[in-house]
Amino acid sequence: MKPPDDIIVLALRSISGEVTRHMRAIAFGYRGVSAKFRFYMESEPTEIERENAEVVATNFDAGHPAKLDSLEIEFVVTKEVLGKLNYLDFCIYRRSE
Repeated sequence: MKPPDDIIVLALRSISGEVTRHMRAIAFGYRGVSAKFRFYMESEPTEIERENAEVVATNFDAGHPAKLDSLEIEFVVTKEVLGKLNYLDFCIYRRSE
């Protein structure tokens, strides 16, 4: 089920300035009081990339209209074709490959 448009816009704004060259795609899942960002990586995330993901989560949480019960960050290292990845509810970033 697709998240509401205002939540998608918030998720998109949350990643602004935080995407690195090792991030292949960012998936987003939302269920009203819980959200998840899944970062598909080409290699193990660096400490800076982990911090970037925390900034994304903080940005999303700060802009969300209600208190979230859970906000997850997940990293998946994969060489899988981008079209075959599980994008949860929505793909908010996908690099050109």
